[in-house]
Amino acid sequence: MLQVYNTLTREKEIFKPVKEGEVSIYACGPTVYNMPHIGNYRTFLMTDNIARALEYFGYRVKLVMNITDIDDKTIRDSKAAGMSLKDFTDKYTAEFFKGLDLLNIKRASLYPRATENVEGMIELARELIDKGLAYEKGGSVYYRISGFPDYGKLSKIDFDNIIIGASVDVDEYDKDNPRDFALLKASAPEEIERGIYYESPWGKIRPGWHIECSAMAMNSFGPTLDIHTGGVDLIFPHHENEIAQSEGATGKPFVRNWIHGEHLVVEGEKMSKSKGNVFTLPEIVEKYGGEVVRFMFLSVHYRKKLDYSEAFAENAKNNYLRLKETLDNLEFALKGAEDEAYPGDLETLETLPELETQFRQALEDDFNTPKALTVFRELSRAANVYLESCKNREVLEKVYSLYRQFSDVLGLFAQTGKEEIPEEVVRLVEEREAARKKKEWEASDALREKIKALGYVVQDTKEGPNVKKAEEI
Repeated sequence: MLQVYNTLTREKEIFKPVKEGEVSIYACGPTVYNMPHIGNYRTFLMTDNIARALEYFGYRVKLVMNITDIDDKTIRDSKAAGMSLKDFTDKYTAEFFKGLDLLNIKRASLYPRATENVEGMIELARELIDKGLAYEKGGSVYYRISGFPDYGKLSKIDFDNIIIGASVDVDEYDKDNPRDFALLKASAPEEIERGIYYESPWGKIRPGWHIECSAMAMNSFGPTLDIHTGGVDLIFPHHENEIAQSEGATGKPFVRNWIHGEHLVVEGEKMSKSKGNVFTLPEIVEKYGGEVVRFMFLSVHYRKKLDYSEAFAENAKNNYLRLKETLDNLEFALKGAEDEAYPGDLETLETLPELETQFRQALEDDFNTPKALTVFRELSRAANVYLESCKNREVLEKVYSLYRQFSDVLGLFAQTGKEEIPEEVVRLVEEREAARKKKEWEASDALREKIKALGYVVQDTKEGPNVKKAEEI
């Protein structure tokens, strides 16, 4: 039975979707004003892991992730770059999608852009004004937080010191000093000159950050959705404001389960440009590979801080390569599998259902991927023990099937099939095999070194030479 930690209640709860068998997920996506760093992608990967696990449990999942392509940051930085807002945000939106592919993150059902949903935001602001929860001031529209008694229920912050009627135009502000926040902002003369405005009953406006997600989420799913994800830094003010806007307008619960991912820190410190410890995803992927980075993120529970360091990344790489080597060995063994029975067949077959149950239970415990990886490593160990002396086709196929099931749920080993071995390496392997048959061991060793110099190694097995890239050992 799936249990999910809900930020709203600060407890693990039995998961029950609005519609049986279906799950709606809204994820706060990127603000496309620069290259996303690895901390951003940890949150995006968390959402991918949740969606994959839910599909594994048999649910039909609809995931919507927004693209924030108009806000304070995108307007500011597009001007500094001397680019139109659209050209600027299109550039970084493309970079965002490249990052998803590097980490084998499945595409969402929909990626709505804020600029394409402003009409819905204007309508939502009008509804809130009609209900007395918003007001116009200087051409901007503000949310009246004193009119929403439940304000603060997500962040658990004491708002007794709110200054009634004080308004704030910036998207991000001090959590200890909340104010009525802008739903729609009056476009500045400079923004109007750049074409960054929309016509509204209150004049030329552009949306505030917070109203964007409320409008897009409810447009995708209606008044209530099952899961809303994001980083812990979004709990206040962004998600608190989403609740106020959405529930203030509809009178219905906005989100059943709020799921937040913890920060990624670097050697115990928060990432910051001043410290020089901000890493973009392409930087890390170039060094370790996309699947190793994915494995690294999987190895720490999403509600715990991930402390990135080179030592941590190297350890993740070694563990990943060990699991990958077992997969390669299974695929190689299947080529020479036999139909005869082996002494280890029954024990191995009895182990598989137990491991599958443990794997499922790990993910049912608040999507516990580190625990799931522990089970995966146990399957790898069992597979390697079997491969030492047994090669029954039926057993190997069942082990391989479960291995693939685990890897697919975790989003690992997406590249099916082995990389083509260069012709020169194939020729040297054939020469070496001929030398070994003639028992010319000195020549065989020399050929092995030549193969190694080209980045490949040869494993001698009863089925013949198994050639791999050196880094896969």
